[in-house]
Amino acid sequence: MRPLLCALAGLALLRAAGADAAPEPFIPSRGDSTRSTGCDTHMAVHGRLDVIEETVEKTVEHLEAEVKGLLSQLEELAWNLPPGPFGPSPDLLGDDHF
Repeated sequence: MRPLLCALAGLALLRAAGADAAPEPFIPSRGDSTRSTGCDTHMAVHGRLDVIEETVEKTVEHLEAEVKGLLSQLEELAWNLPPGPFGPSPDLLGDDHF
């Protein structure tokens, strides 16, 4: 659960940081190194976001598998439980009556 929360917090921080800055319009490079550097940075950020997205998806799949396993264990335990509170009470002392 902790990796999922960390991943979601990271996504929120990245999204919040990008919300303040207006996106630059795409202008094809004409040999301008400033634009090339900006494009490289943009591609690097997208690469990191792809990695984060993949990590979140794997984490969610892992957590789904864990939850399914826990639910199956609970169902198995439910079959082995004694009757409810309205059933006969066990004789703890070994005597039927005092």
